[in-house]
Parts: sequence; C-alpha cells; structure tokens
Amino acid sequence: MDDINQLEILRQQIDEIDSALLQLFEARMEKSLEIADHKKSHNAGILDEAREKKVLEKAGQVNNPKLKKYAVQFFISMMNISKDLQGERIRPIKKETVGFQGLPGSYSEQALLQFFGEGTDRHHFGSFEDVFKALQSAEIDYGVLPLENSFTGGIAEVYDLLCHFGFYIIGEKCVEVDNNLLAINGAVLEDIREIYSHPQALLQCSRFLKSHPEWNTVSCSNTAVSAKHVADSCALTKAAIASKRAAELYGLTILAEGINNNKNNFTRFIIIGRDLIPKQENNKISMALSIAHEPGSLHRILSHFAKNGLNMLKIESRPIPGKTWEYLFYIDFEGNLERQDVKKAVDEIKIDSTYFKLLGNYSSNYPSA
Repeated sequence: MDDINQLEILRQQIDEIDSALLQLFEARMEKSLEIADHKKSHNAGILDEAREKKVLEKAGQVNNPKLKKYAVQFFISMMNISKDLQGERIRPIKKETVGFQGLPGSYSEQALLQFFGEGTDRHHFGSFEDVFKALQSAEIDYGVLPLENSFTGGIAEVYDLLCHFGFYIIGEKCVEVDNNLLAINGAVLEDIREIYSHPQALLQCSRFLKSHPEWNTVSCSNTAVSAKHVADSCALTKAAIASKRAAELYGLTILAEGINNNKNNFTRFIIIGRDLIPKQENNKISMALSIAHEPGSLHRILSHFAKNGLNMLKIESRPIPGKTWEYLFYIDFEGNLERQDVKKAVDEIKIDSTYFKLLGNYSSNYPSA
C-alpha cells in the first residue's frame, strides 16, 4: 500500500470517529439542557465547582499518560460550552453583559463604554479576580480589565489571573487617563488633609502630591471608589483623585484639573472572553511562556520572530510564584493566527518553551498621543 492510500484510509477512520463524537456531543448537550431546566426550576446557579472537579478527574483515566493534559483541556472546553448553553437557557442574553472592577465613573467603565457602547449591560465587581470568576460562572459574557499604564507599567495581578483562569484577550482599548483632584462642594485646597485614590493614580500624580507635604495619601481599590468615599464622607478635609465623569456622578467639585505627572498618560485595557474570536482584522497576539534555565534559551525564543519576519511589540518578565529566579515572559507581537508564518512561529515557540499559554489574538488599539 502506498503512502497516499494509507493516509486516505487513516483520514476515513478519523471521519468515522468524528461522526461518532458529534453524536455523543449532541447527546451530552441535550442532557446539559435538561440539567439547565432543573437548575432554573430550583433557582440554582450555573457553576457547580464540585461537579466540575469530579468531571476533570475523569481525565486521569486516559490510557496514554501523554494525553492526560490534553484530555483535561478537552473536558474544560466541553464544560465551558455546556455552561454557555445552560446560560442561554436559564438567562437568555438579549445584549452583551460585561463586567469591570470598581464603580461607575472608573476608567475601567470608560474603557467598557468606548469598546462596547452605551447600551451594554454593565456589572461592576470589587476585585479583578471577581471579574474573572464572574466570567467563569457565565454571569458575564466579557470582562474589561486594566493591563498596563504608559507611565507606571504593567499590572501584575491581572497578568497572573490571565494565566490562572485561562481566558483569552479578545480586544483592547487604550484610554487617556485625565486625573483630577475632587472634593465636596465648598471645599478648597487649604482644607484638604487626606487624598484617596488607587495606588497607580497616586503614583501617576506624585509630583503634584509632593507639592503638598501636608497631605496624607490613602489607597483605594479604584479611583471611582475613592470619589464615592469622599462624597459619602461629606468631609471638607478629604479629596479624591479620579476622572471628571466620577466628579459628575458623585456630585464633587474639581479643585485641580489634569494633575498627572505625564500629560500623555494612557492605560491599556483588555477585553477578556472565554474563547478566542478569529477575525481577519486581528493584528496582535499575546502569549505567556517560561523557558529552560540554561544559556541561549531566551535567544532561541526570540530568534523565531526574526526568522519568520514578525515584529515583536513588547516583552516583559514576571517571577513565577514558588520558583526562585524563574520567570514567565509576556510577549506581544504583530500577527494573525490565520497566517501560516504566524502559526509556524507560534508552534516553534511552543516547542522551545517549558510552559506556553496563548493569551489572545485581537485588534490593537494604539492611543493617539
């Protein structure tokens, strides 16, 4: 038998297996919808962590140990589809539901509105991790999170959560940060003694703050949270660093406008989803990887970009928790996964990595400075 005939026979066998898989897939999803009806009638949530853990344990039963991690990925993908299907049955989605960290008036909400539009169903959460958990439980369809600032750099917690939860970046939005000093009506600069804001905003306005050594700074989880706190306190001695929209929403007066150290101050927000969304206009790829702790390992990774004619936009390293002097590298580069040269480069990088996670393929949004 020649090689061509043998290949055709193997492909026919795969087609037969695929047909059987499709029938089993359809049967499983029908049962998933029956479970959704039961959850709906008993007012139960979609996510059942104990059940998911039990299902994932089945992956350990695969005969070939080399396939175990792929079996886990298979079950995770299947359960995500099941949760999406149950979510549509239990809570029909009429419009996109998007989550962000903080309160209305935050820069995160501003990025959300600029990317999705005013008619979006918006949910706000207390922490970055809460946004990820809401996406995991299908409470929201997408999440909006800050990833880096042009002045203060990357936000480590969001990078770590991206790898931990395994979601994908499906878009980005760069928002100009226009920090202002806000206080209650009647307050003047001479009254102020305490400044509330997010640590990044405090750092972005450090020169202005240093010109007032009599002020104490207090960190908050979000700029809009700080604005609401000042408004609720009704104290003439307190002020917040936040946006002009926050001033409008919480009825505050602007004591000083545009107090950033750098007038070209932008924050890059990412939009995360449960799945990759292939589009022809996608032109940016993000990935996370670790490499062997040996000479030349980083050079081998970087050589794949030059060899395949790809433009690397950014590389940043982060310590791996629990592993002394070992690092995760976060890399952004230009490309679309539909292109063969890009696929080739990604495959080569994956082979030369000890850990590899594709974070997303999406359309870039550069600020107009």
